Amino acid sequence: MASIEAIAEEYAFFRQMLAEWLPLYGGRWVLIKKTQLVGVFDTFPDAYAEGVERFGGGPFLVMRVQDQAASEQIPALSSGILNAHI
Repeated sequence: MASIEAIAEEYAFFRQMLAEWLPLYGGRWVLIKKTQLVGVFDTFPDAYAEGVERFGGGPFLVMRVQDQAASEQIPALSSGILNAHI
């Protein structure tokens, strides 16, 4: 798993572009490498799979384009990869 430092550039780019992307891609998932929008996807698993295919074990970022005032989500939980049930 990539450390926060490894994806800092990608996250900064996401934050910079968020206002522009909201009306275009709101609710969808973006795949980012460095300062490049690699693709836009309907689901987290699709975006993640594309990232793994293109970049293997290297760092990349998958984020949902949504108003940051909305509740924070943990993609692994919302996509069903992890389970929070006791």
